[in-house]
Amino acid sequence: MSGKPEADFHNQRAQELWEQGFEEQAVRAWETAYALDPDNLETLVNLAWAATREGQLAEALPIVEHALTLAPGDARPHHILGQIHYQMGRFDEAVVAYEQALAAGDRNGLLYCDLGDALYSSGRQEEAEQAYRAALEIRADDPYARLWLGWTLQQKGEQQQADEQFEKALELAPDWPEALYAVGQACALARDYVRARQLLERAIESYEQEDEQGRAAAACELGSAYRGMGDLPKAAELYREALALDPADTTARFNLGITYGDMGHHERAISELDIVAELEPRDADARVERGSSYLALGQQDRAMEDYQAALDIDPGHAEGHAGLGLVYYMMGVYDVSADCYARSADLAPGDPWPRYNLGLVLEAAGSHGKAEECLAEALRLGAGNAELCAAVARAITSHGRDPGAAIAAARQACKVEAGSAEAHDALAMALYSAGEYDTAVAAAEQAARLEPQAAEFVYDLGVIQEARGDLAGARESFGRAVGLAPDFEEAQEALRRVEGAF
Repeated sequence: MSGKPEADFHNQRAQELWEQGFEEQAVRAWETAYALDPDNLETLVNLAWAATREGQLAEALPIVEHALTLAPGDARPHHILGQIHYQMGRFDEAVVAYEQALAAGDRNGLLYCDLGDALYSSGRQEEAEQAYRAALEIRADDPYARLWLGWTLQQKGEQQQADEQFEKALELAPDWPEALYAVGQACALARDYVRARQLLERAIESYEQEDEQGRAAAACELGSAYRGMGDLPKAAELYREALALDPADTTARFNLGITYGDMGHHERAISELDIVAELEPRDADARVERGSSYLALGQQDRAMEDYQAALDIDPGHAEGHAGLGLVYYMMGVYDVSADCYARSADLAPGDPWPRYNLGLVLEAAGSHGKAEECLAEALRLGAGNAELCAAVARAITSHGRDPGAAIAAARQACKVEAGSAEAHDALAMALYSAGEYDTAVAAAEQAARLEPQAAEFVYDLGVIQEARGDLAGARESFGRAVGLAPDFEEAQEALRRVEGAF
């Protein structure tokens, strides 16, 4: 046996070996067939496909190019060429090759998915969506097409539709780690942290041990779920776990940095964000967060440098303008601070916080009417945010001009989040400021019940008790506040004052 017949024999034998799982032996048989007949299209296609699958792109490329010279109208070498370009990061060239495969008559779902992947990686989300939908027209139960259609829709800002596709992918492949990860991430974004935690823990268990990037991404998202639940030490632990698996994961490092900041470990936060800034020199968010940690450490100049650096990268960064506004506010430069917060408010029209902060600045500058307008607008935008409503209530209370508005804002905070001690304490102080001591005591007692270890809430209860003439109750509350926070000077002074009345 010699020449082409022998090549056909080895080619057929290689196919049988491949199907039986003997991949190395199959490749050697194809190589033998290729040496005997270098113009055999089947041999060229199979050998190029096998090399591409093993990541041997330099070896696969000339083989598939030769196949294309022999059969330019055959879809298979075009498809393989697209895979080679894709793995080499040449996404636009991959798109061209996949489209040529489609033009040659190959209309299978896998090809449409590959085309969608290349378009997605090229940032051509509209076209990627069309490709994944075309794949689903051929096979509606393809979890891969469902999943990546979801990622594409998320990139387009269509989160609800993306979530629907993620859920369908998970329904079709309930143990697939990628689907578990996608739905877990979506749950974390929707603040359904309990389900997010459950799914992401399953995802970590389901990833292959060697898939360190997959496990790292899931650990990072799981950290965000714990962060959302308020368990910052556990969140930091998971971010560190993600970085141990993938040290180049800038998302995990950024999240670790802001978690350290939330925990008050600002030096550690800065160290992590320094690395992010080095790895991602165009990341404006990293500059803003690092600036916030510098500001917390009292380093206003360094904070201002970072906020300005963020704005040099992205002049429309709302939080960068807000950061500068805070620095100037702390410096007492209220006119510049107000301009920064106004710019931030314009850039983030749905965010109540820039308007709230602008209201504080205007109040400090003596523009009381404008300050009240800003606080009212902040309250309108943030009516569903208990923290914002409580903050507005406290601000209005401190101004002392409209106790009714302060009480209304605090009641809204309690309505939104009945279990918020902060909201009940804000209501207590608004009622106290209005002279409604009996009602204020009830709100203060509720705040102290909800957070019995919060010395400031127990102290506020004592203030109200003293105002209504309950000196025994006030002495007990001030004593508890001092016991909880021995360095609480206001509580110490109040305790001495009340004890002197006995």
